[in-house]
Amino acid sequence: MMGPRPESLRLHTRSTSAIRPPRPPFGLPGWSPDGAAVAVLLDASGADLEDLAAVAEQIPAAAALPAGTQVVVLGTAAATGGLWRRLLGRRGEPVARPVRCSALVARGYVDVGGGREGSSDLAWGRAPGP
Repeated sequence: MMGPRPESLRLHTRSTSAIRPPRPPFGLPGWSPDGAAVAVLLDASGADLEDLAAVAEQIPAAAALPAGTQVVVLGTAAATGGLWRRLLGRRGEPVARPVRCSALVARGYVDVGGGREGSSDLAWGRAPGP
């Protein structure tokens, strides 16, 4: 299954930590505040990223977005950490693709799938409608 190929992405995250946002997938040059598609960066602080409900609550409900909006959930959640985390090159916590895909279904998305795009592990869906 081929994933979405949006021309622009806006970043949605619940994370309040002062983290540097990851690079956008699909070879896009940067994040666009008015992008038609949405990329979700999950927040690992205080969340059990193996718990479907904890992951789903961080994804906007499909009904809250315009019909047909593409949503991509990034495979690494934002995590704060000390000097050791940065020195070891760990910038986030991995989130299993099946959990992310199931969370998209739970939030009302259709055409849900997942795969790799370059070095990014992605889960995607589309808000119901045209």
